Amino acid sequence: MNNNDFQGWCATLATVWNQGKLAALGQLFSPTIRYQEHPFEPALLGLAAVVGYWRSTLVQHQHVECAITPVLFAEGRGVAEWRTKLYHQQQQQTQDLAGIFIVDFDAQGQAYELREWWLAKAVEEQILCNALD
Repeated sequence: MNNNDFQGWCATLATVWNQGKLAALGQLFSPTIRYQEHPFEPALLGLAAVVGYWRSTLVQHQHVECAITPVLFAEGRGVAEWRTKLYHQQQQQTQDLAGIFIVDFDAQGQAYELREWWLAKAVEEQILCNALD
């Protein structure tokens, strides 16, 4: 895995989100992936758990526009920033999401650990509005 490979990996992950191509997750993540979406919640363990998470998440999203920008890659670890705009069906609102992730790769170029941090603009604005009321 090198910087160019990491750029391609990020582009493929963005395609998964934009187009719902879940089959690509098996190429991106190792069977033993440790995937932590929020720093204070337990990590998902294993590819089946990650695919299940993405399946249940993507079914709630419409009109997805995701871009992932690689920031740094060195010694098998990549850092990327992502931004996504989507319509969340369950919450019936458009959301702007922004986040970063750190991902570690094995010798085959598959991620074996991903740690992510993100915020949703619509949610943060609502929390602020509620606090001011």
